[in-house]
Amino acid sequence: MKDVEKVVLNMIGSQSNQNQYNLFKMKDRWADIIGNNNAKHCGPIKLERRILTLQVDSSVWSNQFLYYKSQFIMQINAFMGTDYVKDIKFVLGKNYKRSLRYSHNNLKTMDHKLQIPSATKEEKEGLQLQFSYIKNDKVRNAVIGVEEKKLGLEKLCNERKIKKCPFCGAYLKNKEKICYSCERKKQKELENIIWEKIKKEPWIKWYDLQKIIPCSESDFNIIKNDIKMYYFEKIRLKTANAEEEKMGVQLKAGKPLPLIKEKEFDNIIKFLQKGK
Repeated sequence: MKDVEKVVLNMIGSQSNQNQYNLFKMKDRWADIIGNNNAKHCGPIKLERRILTLQVDSSVWSNQFLYYKSQFIMQINAFMGTDYVKDIKFVLGKNYKRSLRYSHNNLKTMDHKLQIPSATKEEKEGLQLQFSYIKNDKVRNAVIGVEEKKLGLEKLCNERKIKKCPFCGAYLKNKEKICYSCERKKQKELENIIWEKIKKEPWIKWYDLQKIIPCSESDFNIIKNDIKMYYFEKIRLKTANAEEEKMGVQLKAGKPLPLIKEKEFDNIIKFLQKGK
């Protein structure tokens, strides 16, 4: 990893924040890292303890990617410039497509639309003095560059041209109301709530759920399809236990277990085992 980036990561602070930074970098260049065709079917959604979680849009592609896991790790680490990722975990879902699109657009607006005021001569001299203890010129200039940008953003904030995230204090771009990280956190919390509700009532429809949990129909469908794919795949592979079979049948039938007759239950299991 370059010295400049090491400085940036140190300034970011905690390991969790560093993981978010590296994940954001991967999302912005994902197609370049693993290839355009592969990037259409999977995307990074989580990085923790050097384990990267990739969301894949189908079990077929997930099985295919298992063969290329070592190659993906090598390509990702080559992009990162260090052996940052030691393993990859694959999960089914399609939320990564929203996330990758948001990440890419967000970086473009940051770089090309936001005009950050330059530091004054006095501010530059002050920063040079403040960080004069850093002997490496390249590292010192990188740190000063980051600090100059922070000063410029603070000026824009004071002029009310930009705002800060009400949750974490990060500077916002354009018409954002909260920052990307906080939005993803809130989205993840909502997804977990929806996930748990569907697992308790597999037959529930969006128009019933949104009466008690405000959510978009697209979010509901994505999450419910993810749950279906998980249980249907376990039944197809004949690795599901009795409770998982009940869950899969209720998801397929769209009604609670007491309303499903034994013959219908058996027919659904046979149908799902055929992978249709």
